[in-house]
Amino acid sequence: MAEFRIVEREGVRFVAVSLVKDTVRVEAGALAFYRGDITMDARIPRLGTFVTASLSEERAVRPTLTGTGEVVLESSVGGFHIVEMRGEEWIIERGGYWASDDEVKVGVYRERVMNAFWAGDGFIEFHTRVRGHGKLVLTARGPAHEVTLAKGERYAAEARGVVIARTSEVQYRVRRPARSILASWLSGDRMLRVFTGPGRILVAPTPYWGAFILEKMGARAEAANAERPAAPAPEAVRAGTA
Repeated sequence: MAEFRIVEREGVRFVAVSLVKDTVRVEAGALAFYRGDITMDARIPRLGTFVTASLSEERAVRPTLTGTGEVVLESSVGGFHIVEMRGEEWIIERGGYWASDDEVKVGVYRERVMNAFWAGDGFIEFHTRVRGHGKLVLTARGPAHEVTLAKGERYAAEARGVVIARTSEVQYRVRRPARSILASWLSGDRMLRVFTGPGRILVAPTPYWGAFILEKMGARAEAANAERPAAPAPEAVRAGTA
């Protein structure tokens, strides 16, 4: 399978992928450059997939790159996290998918209507759903780590982007922070995103400084990957000096 690694340089981070007769799938627009005997392919999605993407902010087309060489994806003031998938299914927060092995199956997942409504996303909200074996790369607002939730154990966060992905068995609800409306109003928190085990979640509670500034300017957490400084030279990536 392809080899993924996260490289940090000059305060930004990017993902480099080494291919040896391998195939990797990437988010649309994520490619910075590639070097070697590599071909890119992008298939026209089915009508249902296109309609689903138009109702959400997820991409309908995610191209693949096949061959032998080096692929470098766009840099970010936010960060990335690599997941080793072993047959499980993950539901990824909006804008969180970045790249994966071709063996990882990528689809869509529709949230419950009331969750989408109370989260401020209208009545329809779709996320990316992945399953299978291989490497998965996610975007993150800061350093990410995995939390294992026991049955009935809860993890609650107010801001979008703190939890970047969850396994499919984790229950997700959007609820008031307190039982009464008055207590919720006095708490200063509008709504909480509550994840209940059993299962695993990936969390990034502390943003990198660049992502933190974007959030304070009103951008969503995933917008941290919209800031794209110049990509490093191929020689720097291959030498590991990036």
